[in-house]
Amino acid sequence: MCGPIMPFLADDLWRNLVAGPCPAAPRSVFHAGWPAPDPALADEQLVAEIAEVRRVVELGRQARSSANVKLRQPLRRLVVQGAAGARAHVGEIQEELRVKEVEFAAVEAVQLRVKPNLPVLGPKLGKALRDVKLALESGDFEDLGAGRFRAAGHELAPEEVLVERSPVEGWALAEDLDVTVALSTVLDDELLLEGRVFDVIHHVNSMRKDAGLELTDRITLRLPQEDVDLLPHAARIADETLAVAVLFEGDKTEVEQA
Repeated sequence: MCGPIMPFLADDLWRNLVAGPCPAAPRSVFHAGWPAPDPALADEQLVAEIAEVRRVVELGRQARSSANVKLRQPLRRLVVQGAAGARAHVGEIQEELRVKEVEFAAVEAVQLRVKPNLPVLGPKLGKALRDVKLALESGDFEDLGAGRFRAAGHELAPEEVLVERSPVEGWALAEDLDVTVALSTVLDDELLLEGRVFDVIHHVNSMRKDAGLELTDRITLRLPQEDVDLLPHAARIADETLAVAVLFEGDKTEVEQA
């Protein structure tokens, strides 16, 4: 793995440790093929679980995007319907989507609107179409599952209806086949304050980069006096920005190499 960045060292190690003791080995590590994975060592269950985690995280990001909530803003709750394999990795989902709670349960924060597919139902129902249309518009229908509904005494197939799903107020939704996620977008004072902390960390690290500082350089950080309410999070800000001191003074953010 060190070959691309330290080719001479990698080749020297290969010749001493592999090519020397094993005459059949290629003379250079760069002539050797990649080792083949041992199928017996593969954890298929873990691979499947991580695939489910990735689905949930991607849907969570889509939900954030649809609600115009940036990823740096912490949120309170995520509800996941489906993706049972991801249950064992709640911590990773919380970290990736920056949410406090992850619950695996039926998503109820959905407004379901069903309309008749007129070109299909018209010829089938005739005069009864009016009653079915009124029942669907008023929400007087039964969801039979698998895309089927019953309204005004008529069972409707998936191709006979047009279904629209939208989130209730305060939630964002994203769906992919059998997986649905609902993300609470309600922001309380605690979440808003945390969001500002992450914004500050992002801004300061951008300032470090613009100033040409090395990744390991320590800094003294000065934040505007008006941000003094961030004081309880000063240790976190210092840790994330490599600051030896976080001072709340003046009227602008300043970074100085320590």
